[in-house]
Amino acid sequence: MPPPSQVHSAGSSRPSARRVQTPKSAPALLGAGVLVVLLWTLLFYLNEWLFSDLSLSKVINWIFLPAAIRMLSVMVLGWVGAVGLFVGALLTNDMMIHAGWADAVVIAGLSALGPVAAVKACGTWLQMSEDLSGLRPSQLMIFSIAGAVFNVVPHNIYFFFSGHTPDIFSGMIPMLVGDLLGTLVILYFASLALKLFTARS
Repeated sequence: MPPPSQVHSAGSSRPSARRVQTPKSAPALLGAGVLVVLLWTLLFYLNEWLFSDLSLSKVINWIFLPAAIRMLSVMVLGWVGAVGLFVGALLTNDMMIHAGWADAVVIAGLSALGPVAAVKACGTWLQMSEDLSGLRPSQLMIFSIAGAVFNVVPHNIYFFFSGHTPDIFSGMIPMLVGDLLGTLVILYFASLALKLFTARS
């Protein structure tokens, strides 16, 4: 009788997807969090340099590159990624200068908690894997839409009640478009890279 591994490989032509391993040691967790902060900051200032003319206000842009790593960092690193997002958003938030710490902390918190809620919602309601391993393009689309919605809606509600926008809805479309396209592109290429990595290992 052949060993179980041979039986498995004979019954399926696809290699099983491996779950992305979150760093376990304290130095690795710290390094992962710092990496998220650096990526967020880099993409933020790159966005300002490339797309400043597309900005509708200090808080809304038609294209927002840092949105691309929101879902990615949470799907790969969990709460470590969320903390990195919070710190990165806090450091790049003009509200610290123009409106004070309260606005900055709330907006950074929404940037961090939105993707956490989106990942958990997709995992709970749709029974989808909460990391990138084995996701199909249609599932990436669902994650991208969920990530954009869970970011755009709370932000615009807060922007309205804090006086940054004239109404709740005027900023939703530009934020949704920018978040959705950026997130979808990055998640798609990250998934391809992960499949290549798992296929070789």
